[in-house]
Amino acid sequence: MTEAKIATALMELGVLVFSLCFHEYGHALAATQLGDPTPRMLGRLTMDPRPHVDPIGTLLFPFIMFLAPGSFLFGWAKPVPVSAQNFKKPRRDGALVALAGPVMNLILAVFALATLLGLQVFGFFDRNDPMVEVVAQFLNFFVWLNVVLALFNLIPVYPLDGSWVLKAVLPPKWSYQVSRLDPYGFLILFGVFMLLRWL
Repeated sequence: MTEAKIATALMELGVLVFSLCFHEYGHALAATQLGDPTPRMLGRLTMDPRPHVDPIGTLLFPFIMFLAPGSFLFGWAKPVPVSAQNFKKPRRDGALVALAGPVMNLILAVFALATLLGLQVFGFFDRNDPMVEVVAQFLNFFVWLNVVLALFNLIPVYPLDGSWVLKAVLPPKWSYQVSRLDPYGFLILFGVFMLLRWL
């Protein structure tokens, strides 16, 4: 494995870890603002990555996927515990908490895109400097990854955020029927992964 490939892997892994932690912080912040103290009590209302990192899902799994030919970078962090009974309107507030994670990823994507465009406007990318290519690669990957994370998490399949949003907007009877598919959520997601790999 070349030094360039190792450096790229570490850069992309760093972006993924930061993005996943910011995603979970969004859940924790939204839940806290809506009246649930659980995330704060459990130390999840923080941008410190340590409480959010899952050793397998956030570090090992993405690194292995990066090394595997034909794979795409993906991972997950520890879900933020939420007690819905602390919300004034559990269904509505639960949906807002679920949406907060993808929204945080979109905020990161917009920020990175604005930075990229700003550097272009001020002529940064006109310089003949190896560092310019590194910065461009970093920002482009930052935008791409966070858009993908936001959209992927909105898929209405358990345990993704979209499943909680879907259950919140459906009538209770339909929501219950959708919940019966939860035990098969990981199988459905595995099918999605296989589909994405072949696209």
